Amino acid sequence: MFNFEHSIDGDIDLSKVWELYFDVSHWKKWDKELESVTLQGEFVKGSAGGMKMKNGQSLPFILDSVTPMSEFTTVSTLGAIVVSFGHTITSKTITHTVQIHGGEDKLVENIGKAIVAHIPESMDTLLSLSQQ
Repeated sequence: MFNFEHSIDGDIDLSKVWELYFDVSHWKKWDKELESVTLQGEFVKGSAGGMKMKNGQSLPFILDSVTPMSEFTTVSTLGAIVVSFGHTITSKTITHTVQIHGGEDKLVENIGKAIVAHIPESMDTLLSLSQQ
């Protein structure tokens, strides 16, 4: 299993951060690895979507939990491997988490390291965009 958590502190405008989360077309503004993101339906638990990375890879996801103005989690299944991305906001902190399980340990670790390499930078961009 692979676990990652990164938090940044600041004066968080919950409504502005939530808008950047809620409208998935904004995800590529704060995550430079993304080319596009689609969502079938509303931003609610159970809705399915997909991310297309700039490197050409695609990643389907399901919104596993959504608490407006507070948190959401996506889950992606890639064969035996399950990747969960968590996003939590408070008026003082933004936290993103990644959990990966279900595959061979070394493979899961390598996938995890590749996925999380850019998360601190993307979170800095998210905070900056929310303060504009």
